[in-house]
Amino acid sequence: MFGLPVVGKHFKHAGTGGMDQWSYTTYAPLELRPDDVFSRFYTGRGQFWARTDKDVLSLLPQRNALGYEIGYHGGGPHALAAYLTQVATTDGQHTTAGAQYEDAHLAILAWTQSKAADRGTNELSLSDLQAMMAS
Repeated sequence: MFGLPVVGKHFKHAGTGGMDQWSYTTYAPLELRPDDVFSRFYTGRGQFWARTDKDVLSLLPQRNALGYEIGYHGGGPHALAAYLTQVATTDGQHTTAGAQYEDAHLAILAWTQSKAADRGTNELSLSDLQAMMAS
């Protein structure tokens, strides 16, 4: 959807019955496409995704130096909370990565830092994020 390169890496374990392993790497976009509106957020197994109002699934926009993480008190959860706060306060319109840490809403930050956010696959709609900010 975004025309980003994907690099595949293959590794075959030596020995009888060795297993093939493949891994793929790409870059995250810096923002959703200009006509897309952020609708939902997904996380699972260290991956972060955005779904648009047109039902397109994308890697969550991210700047190289601002890696997202969840489940602990550090820069990654803070960067993610700042981004989610940005999209929630703009009704999903402003999707450019790189929101400032200090702009993170405390309720969203508390969720990104929680152990609950780090378990399984999580899904939050734009209205869920906005409800967090209203509580």
